[in-house]
Amino acid sequence: MRKSKVYAIAALMAVISAPLAAQEMVGPYKLVSALPRPGATPILDNERGRVWDVIYPPGMSTGMHRHPSDFLGIELVETRLKITTPDGKEHINPVHRGDIYMLPKGLTHMEEGVIGHPQRNTILIELKDAPPTNYKNTGNAPDGFAAEGAKKTADNARVILWDVTFNKGAAGKAFFQNRDMFLVPMDAGTLTIGGDEAKTLPVANGQIVFLPGGHTRIIQASDNAVRVGVAELK
Repeated sequence: MRKSKVYAIAALMAVISAPLAAQEMVGPYKLVSALPRPGATPILDNERGRVWDVIYPPGMSTGMHRHPSDFLGIELVETRLKITTPDGKEHINPVHRGDIYMLPKGLTHMEEGVIGHPQRNTILIELKDAPPTNYKNTGNAPDGFAAEGAKKTADNARVILWDVTFNKGAAGKAFFQNRDMFLVPMDAGTLTIGGDEAKTLPVANGQIVFLPGGHTRIIQASDNAVRVGVAELK
């Protein structure tokens, strides 16, 4: 990104966040809005969550912000990120493509892409405080997401998170989707979803797919391998 564009985004961020910044301080830092903010594009909003496609240009700080809700992150590139906490301590952490995680409401920090490393690209999902859902199983398949080789990365009061690669032509596992789910593909390809609500979904890196619960599903990749971050919403 050209310097002039980075400075323009930074100036816009300052203008947008000014009302909030005037209201609250955390130590020496003025709080700015976590979301929305420049570099964050809303891509889906429903009763379960608000989804953002977010970039972090190297060298441009997000400003100190506090997240107003529990949120999910799915990383789309390998890079490094500088985190500053309200006490002024800085940490530079590796960011790995495919990381999927949940962070808590109230988290307060400042983020900045490290100059000399690729721009960070992330899907963030702000979880809404909807009533818990657990759809009654109306079929013969077992409850809960299932796929060959799926790795569970988290299981807490809000979500169950999975990292899975659907290989081309591999047989899928039938499961009854007893919870609503977000899917975040990290590769271009086509997912075929069989079961009682069959569909074919062309997907791309960083796309978001919402699948309502209450259906028997079988998820497969029809043309090439597709890595997907999966969030079952409790």
